[in-house]
Amino acid sequence: MSATFLVTGGAGFMGSHMVDLLLQEYPNHKVVCIDKLSYACYHSTKNIERALRNPNFRFLQWDLAQDYELLHKLLVEDWESSRITTVLNFAAETCVDRSFDAPLYFTTNNIVGLQNLLECLRHLFERRPELRSKLRFVHVSTDEVYGEQEPWESSAEESALKPTSPYAATKAACDLIIGAYVKSFQVAATIVRPNNVYGPRQFPEKLVSVCLTQLQKVRSSSDALALESRIPLHGSGEYTRMYLHVFDFVRAVNVILKKTHSLEGELPVFNIGTADEISNIRFVQMIIDAYMRIRFGQENTDYSKYIRFVKDRNYNDKRYAIDSSKVKALGWRQQVSLEEGITQLVQEATSHRATKL
Repeated sequence: MSATFLVTGGAGFMGSHMVDLLLQEYPNHKVVCIDKLSYACYHSTKNIERALRNPNFRFLQWDLAQDYELLHKLLVEDWESSRITTVLNFAAETCVDRSFDAPLYFTTNNIVGLQNLLECLRHLFERRPELRSKLRFVHVSTDEVYGEQEPWESSAEESALKPTSPYAATKAACDLIIGAYVKSFQVAATIVRPNNVYGPRQFPEKLVSVCLTQLQKVRSSSDALALESRIPLHGSGEYTRMYLHVFDFVRAVNVILKKTHSLEGELPVFNIGTADEISNIRFVQMIIDAYMRIRFGQENTDYSKYIRFVKDRNYNDKRYAIDSSKVKALGWRQQVSLEEGITQLVQEATSHRATKL
């Protein structure tokens, strides 16, 4: 059976890297990308410029939460021509801070968008039951659904869901809704839960990209950033996170696609993460060190010139940690260390700055 991948949210940060990998790894398959082009991809297709030049790629500017009829036509009514055999759902609002300001928007976008997608799959399987064992649906969740972890804890896939932010709550709700569709309507699905993903194309609202955006304003090794331009750190900055490069994440998704199969009535879940645990303040210092070293050849840095401490979030989980042994058993391994990933991003940022000057 000829194959077409559908990537929702495919013009965003993680989704666009998934699109690139699919076009490279499966040159004889087609890739359809659905994205509403939100602020997080600059309301543009800049993240998929290379893909747009590929004849096997098709872009559709749709909103999953609003354009149900269009989605239904593509997936159900016109399946004979679209031949979509794998659906990868990256579409979501993901900024925790924004979710505190607009929780209802996150509910509408993340949950309704997902359920519209599930409804289309339910209708497709009712019309074409033979596709239940052939069509793959992979939903991108987050490690934040597990909530806060104690220093000795590490969440496995069967751990309880205890989200603490509106964003994480919408993602946990999505996971539960998928589970209901698996049991009630025999929709075959897989869930992946990565820890903090970083890398090229990330919108400057996440910590890594915020750091690089602000540091590019530094004009010399002795220069201090204006107070309002300094890198904001919530609370004391002692909360810890684990980081995963986006290249490693999309490789892991591809390993899951290749080495697992959808089974009726089951919902495989895979944690995808690394052991690169670091406090927020040390992480920011690490980025500053790399930037100052690469751009100015300076090793010793007065961090106070570049960091400011701001009011903490409404609730800020002290620590996230996941057990990724299940996906490692499939053969996946981290290839980009945190130090390598940050160095590459800093080199890219400084070269872009030099090009602009």
